[in-house]
Amino acid sequence: MRKEAIKEAATLEEAKEAAAREIGLDVQTAQFEILQMPQKKTLGLFGGCPARVKAFAEVSPADKAAEYLRGVLRQMGAGEVSIDVKVQGEGCVLTLNGDDVGFIIGRRGETLDALQYLTGLVANRVDNAYYRVTIDIGNYREKREQALIGLAKKVAGQAARTGRRTSLEPMNPYERRIIHATVSKRARQGKAREKNLFYRKE
Repeated sequence: MRKEAIKEAATLEEAKEAAAREIGLDVQTAQFEILQMPQKKTLGLFGGCPARVKAFAEVSPADKAAEYLRGVLRQMGAGEVSIDVKVQGEGCVLTLNGDDVGFIIGRRGETLDALQYLTGLVANRVDNAYYRVTIDIGNYREKREQALIGLAKKVAGQAARTGRRTSLEPMNPYERRIIHATVSKRARQGKAREKNLFYRKE
């Protein structure tokens, strides 16, 4: 996706700065097309024209996702939070770093998941194609995955011993896949039956 802005000013430098600011970049980062050079008035009275400049930049889905997320975090009062962007195939991982950012995770990761979902929608609109966005804080995703694997093994063992259905907390589709993948693996080993697991409603 390409974003651009056209600005006029008395000098070329001022026009560049204004146009770059309009698209959210600094002069060193943006690219420019000079549409009109400034001309001084003849005898200080006649003619003359301002500088006219177009600033532009190609915006990737990852860039757009990070930009959107920064705006949301500011509205949440998150303070000084840096976002490390790592592109991975047809997606990216946005890792948040800063003081007191734990509240962004929310209960059972619900706030983090909501931010991830909304940010993903924004990224998908850049090229009108699916682009996977993952948001992480302090390796929360990895820790949560390991905790879910441990939980799945535990309840699978209970189901195998008792033959009874086991209730689990509400989970998003990604977390349910982790549970089912772990249980299915044990089921193939004859240690549990996935059908004995179900999820409580909120």
